[in-house]
Amino acid sequence: FCLATHDMPARSESRVTAGLNDYRFVASLHVQHPSIDPADVTAALKQEPNSVKRRGEKRRRPDGSLLTGNYDENHWSADLEIVAGHDLPKFLHNLTDAQMRHAMDLTRRIDDTGGSVTVFIGVFADRLCDFEIPASTLRRLGNAGISVRLDYYGNADTSETAEQTDEREPE
Repeated sequence: FCLATHDMPARSESRVTAGLNDYRFVASLHVQHPSIDPADVTAALKQEPNSVKRRGEKRRRPDGSLLTGNYDENHWSADLEIVAGHDLPKFLHNLTDAQMRHAMDLTRRIDDTGGSVTVFIGVFADRLCDFEIPASTLRRLGNAGISVRLDYYGNADTSETAEQTDEREPE
């Protein structure tokens, strides 16, 4: 799932300053399913996860302390690499390009059988943040069974807010 090329290095965030736009974004992939094994997700995506939670395991806070109850489905998540200089629409387009084709059967199966595959994108902007995601990109994401969640953070430091985002429980 690495989207880096030899021409442009991959990063964990990208800053876009074109015209009146001035924003940064980070992205992660979240996969949830009642029965598909997270190891199958790792194999299909060819990327190690940052976090895996298995159905039936005790629920935990990010610091490791126990919460009440057990997870009711499997959850797999990983940060996505972003090509430096790419804007958000280009990043989303690349997700369903050649690098992702090998995993589309699994992402569609997850979506079709009660699970979800979501690209979580945190957008950080102090002023104008304007972009259009082309219908062709939305169609490709939909056909792949991939949802997009955009969270906007105004006047926020990416490092502080990204840490807070990691502390959220999966839905």
